Amino acid sequence: MHTDRRRNDERDDFDDENPPEGGAEIEARKRKPMSEKGRAVGSLLFGFGIGVGLAILFAPQSGEETREWLSASAEDQFYRIRRRGRRLVFETQDLLDRGEQQLNRAVRTGRNVLESVASKLE
Repeated sequence: MHTDRRRNDERDDFDDENPPEGGAEIEARKRKPMSEKGRAVGSLLFGFGIGVGLAILFAPQSGEETREWLSASAEDQFYRIRRRGRRLVFETQDLLDRGEQQLNRAVRTGRNVLESVASKLE
């Protein structure tokens, strides 16, 4: 099923209701031109790269100062990302521990209920 948002010449050969066998979908998509969203994102990234290049080229600092600034900024970002990653690991471990405790509590409660029902049936 094709979406109406695309122009007729940009439609792919994939039918959502009857998917093709063995990777034909991928081959069909490879033959088609890039979507408009893809072009927009590519243009945005290209413009961003040009802007960064021009900013570095016309910066009021010397090349060495700019390199030091870029190095320090990259190092700061690396440490921030590493710290966030560690925090995420600790939060995930805490969440898993709490989930394990709740699961153990539920299993214990279920076992107690089952034993209670079994003892009443005897």
